[in-house]
Amino acid sequence: IARPRVVREMVLNVDLAPSVLDVCGLPPPAGVHGASWKRLAAGDASGWRRSWYYAYNYEKEFPYTPNVRGVRTDEWKYIHYPHGDGGPDRHKAELYNLKADPQERRNLIDDPASQARLEELKAELARLQALCGVLPDKMPLDEGVKTVLPEKSIR
Repeated sequence: IARPRVVREMVLNVDLAPSVLDVCGLPPPAGVHGASWKRLAAGDASGWRRSWYYAYNYEKEFPYTPNVRGVRTDEWKYIHYPHGDGGPDRHKAELYNLKADPQERRNLIDDPASQARLEELKAELARLQALCGVLPDKMPLDEGVKTVLPEKSIR
């Protein structure tokens, strides 16, 4: 790295270990997620990720926190709730243009002008989930949650 620089590409915490190992001249262990950002620091962004997948799972201690699956690009964020359909007590999917709305105050999921972008992000989410080997979502149930989530399709 010749001098300090600002890197505009998205890097993730899972990139830290592969990056440190790369700087030390070592390969990452097999199965490690993430990529070295050594090339980015040198100014080479070719082939770098344009989107990333994130997931948050139900926690027994927080029974009303839903499973979340999402995809993020430099400009857009799509949030999918595997058990949500927007109905009563169900979470509705979310779509945000982060350049125009960095505080995510305007959900564009129902905006006709954003439907093409939504379909692109849904396809990208499916691609990234397949790449990560994501299995169908099931909510783990404790006795208290069984009364709140009686629907077998989400257990």
